[in-house]
Formats: sequence, structure tokens, C-alpha cells
Amino acid sequence: EARPLVEEGLRGSREILGDRHPDTMASINIMASLLMKMGELQEARPLLEEGLRGRRETLGDRDPDTLALINNMAYLLMKMGELQEAKPLCEEGLRGRRETLGDRHSDTLSSINNMATLLTEMGELKEARPLYEEGLRVKRETLGDRHPNTLSSINNMAYLLMKMGELQEAKPLCEEGLRGRRETLGDRHPITLESIISMASLLKKMGELQEARLLSDDVMRVMKETLGDRHP
Repeated sequence: EARPLVEEGLRGSREILGDRHPDTMASINIMASLLMKMGELQEARPLLEEGLRGRRETLGDRDPDTLALINNMAYLLMKMGELQEAKPLCEEGLRGRRETLGDRHSDTLSSINNMATLLTEMGELKEARPLYEEGLRVKRETLGDRHPNTLSSINNMAYLLMKMGELQEAKPLCEEGLRGRRETLGDRHPITLESIISMASLLKKMGELQEARLLSDDVMRVMKETLGDRHP
């Protein structure tokens, strides 16, 4: 329902204000973001490219709005599977935010996570590890151990270690992440269930089959109670 209204607003801004007016570029970004949420990635791409080009020309490469669009463009390319195209944008966005905001700003931490996620998807696990470690360390220091963003970073770090085959190192992180999500979200929250599944998968890989089975049974029981026996 929102799409025709946003399209009309963008069209009006182009006609009245021109393509490089700040309000028009804001409308371009809104339209692109809406299309991304709708899963219309191919339609969103040229709008993000236009918006980023306009921001670079009018605001420069280090303006916060430009860096935000660089991040959005990289995220879109990652979603599309265009990892090689996304990498230089991720690198530029992270470098720009470190220089302008510092290493501990929330936007910088977001870029660190995006860079680490991209490297993980590209199979560059050793390169991803110090970024995940940095992000987790800073979040513990600035947000605390039980903040949702910290728990997400704990989960990401554990996942990377599992992919690297470092199961003994991954285990205490999986345990901490699961414990934190049980305490903050409860046993039946979908994110908690994801952590239980990850813990069970790790235990299975470590040969601790009985413990893994108990966790898997917990997940199945909760899903039956909340979704019913006939849910797929």
C-alpha cells in the first residue's frame, strides 16, 4: 500500500526540485529501502546506485549520509550474492566510519559486523575473525554482556569458530549466548530457540550426542506447544 504513495512522492520531487535536491535524494533512499523490504532487490539497485552517486557528488565521500548509503549498497549486493562487488564498498564504508566516527561508535560497529559477515560468506574466515573479535570486545565494554547486540555478536563469533573447526573455543560462547538469551528473552522466544539449535549442532559435532538430543527435544517440545502438531 505504501509503494504507490512513495513512488508519487519521488516523482513529484524529481519534477519540482530536480534529481540532486536533498529532498529528492531522501525520497530515492526511502523508495529503495521500501523495495528492499519487499524483496525487490533488482528494482532497488539502480535507485541506491543513483542515490549514492548523488550523495558523493553533493556531500562528499565522508559525509554520514554518504557512508550510510555505501553501507546500504554493500548490504544490497550481499543479499544479491554479488560478494566481490560488495567487498570494496564494505571496506570503504568501514574505513570512512573509523575515520569520522571512531572505532567504538555504533555505526562503526555495524560496519565492522557487515565486513566480517561478508568475509565469512566469501570463505575468508581468518580475515573475518579479528573483526568479529573487535566488535564483540567493544560491545561488551560499551553495552554490557546481556545487550541484544552483544548477544548477537557472541553468536556470530561462535558460528565463525564452528566454521573454522575450533569447536572447543566455540562451546563457551555458544553456552554464554544461549544463557543470555534465556535470561533476557525467555525459553520460548524464536531467537532463543535458534541459539538452542546452534548449541545442539555444536554438541553433535563434538560427539556429545546425548546432550545434543536433549536440546533438540527441548526445541521440538516448545515448537509443538506454540505452533501445534500440524505446523510444517
